[in-house]
Amino acid sequence: MAQGPLQKLNFERRLIMTFALRQSLEILQMPQLELKEWLAQEIEKNPLLELETPSKSYTPRIEAEFEIASTPTLYEKLKQQIGEALFSPREANIAHKLLDSLDEKGFLSMPIEEIASFFQVPVPKVASVLFTLQSFDPPGIFSRNLRESFLNQLRHQGKEDSTAYLLVERCFDDLLHGRYALIRKKLATSDLSSALNVLARLSLRPALVLRNEIAMPALPDLLIAKLEGQWIVDIYEDDLPKFQVQYLSLNPSSTEEKEALRAFQTSAKWIIRSLSRRRKMLLEIGKLLVKKQEPFFDQRAPLNPMTIKDLSIELGVHESTVSRALSGKYAATPQGLVPLRSFITSTPEALTAKEILKTLIDQEDAASPLTDDQLKEKLEIAGYKIARRTIAKYRSQLKIGSAAQRKNLRK
Repeated sequence: MAQGPLQKLNFERRLIMTFALRQSLEILQMPQLELKEWLAQEIEKNPLLELETPSKSYTPRIEAEFEIASTPTLYEKLKQQIGEALFSPREANIAHKLLDSLDEKGFLSMPIEEIASFFQVPVPKVASVLFTLQSFDPPGIFSRNLRESFLNQLRHQGKEDSTAYLLVERCFDDLLHGRYALIRKKLATSDLSSALNVLARLSLRPALVLRNEIAMPALPDLLIAKLEGQWIVDIYEDDLPKFQVQYLSLNPSSTEEKEALRAFQTSAKWIIRSLSRRRKMLLEIGKLLVKKQEPFFDQRAPLNPMTIKDLSIELGVHESTVSRALSGKYAATPQGLVPLRSFITSTPEALTAKEILKTLIDQEDAASPLTDDQLKEKLEIAGYKIARRTIAKYRSQLKIGSAAQRKNLRK
């Protein structure tokens, strides 16, 4: 059956709307530096977009001084994870002492017995805190030696039941001395190649994983300041290229040129609309943050509990849209340059998932404990889409061992 003009028109309109919506969401998600680069490319490609000459007299509505943020150091990232681990005050002190005891490889340089003596607590208490710290990123951090680091990295990958894990757990000294025939005999296997390939991809120095990251600058997308007793929220776009749409510079003559011009016009229109939508969304988020977190900005109190779901309800948009709007964005505030995502606190859903995780483990078959991958599948069936690494983190917070550890404890 031939496609009529009306059907074709509707199909093309839906196609344009789908593309435009996707572009709008992409622009919303871009941090300012990424958006700056993307806009420069679009302006260069589209002859209708013309760069404006910067005005020397332009002054932003809020005068704000801010420092360019860089990627946090390994120490800062680990300190942040300690703050999120629900430790008691005494456990947090032990955790920070363990953090201060890391060497340049990311291994502990102080015996836990010495730390236990320092705090006058039983050694198992320090070991319990250490067990949680060993679930942190990067995998293998807070290990006491290379063998323990390999085991911890394999646990992060959910490979507690693999030949590679057994090789490290039972035959590590043989492995270091190349006694492969003895290893094959102990593990009752003739093929070690796949296990050795897994071990070859593990890190010998866990601390280098984060220390080798390139520090990327960050610019604020929001300015939040208190002027004459009133909170002001503004968008910071000083670093974005300023442009205007020039419609009169082109005079198409052929059908092809007219179609190309229409395409350029449509693209220019949607870029402008998407930028406007991005500004509006960020401003609404900024105003809502001031409303909910004024005591924090005033340095009078810590952050109030707030979730992405809370924001989505207040803003009347989907949670995924809020997540995109927060992604990679910063606000220049009286507290300094703050990632927008840092205003999101632990969600009730996460706590419920943790409770379900504990119930699943409590009810598991003692002879065949659930692996993290199996727990992940069961939580997904229950409606909680959680990464395996998060499950390992929850287990650590609940002081629950891996499947292999639980199996050994119940023997």
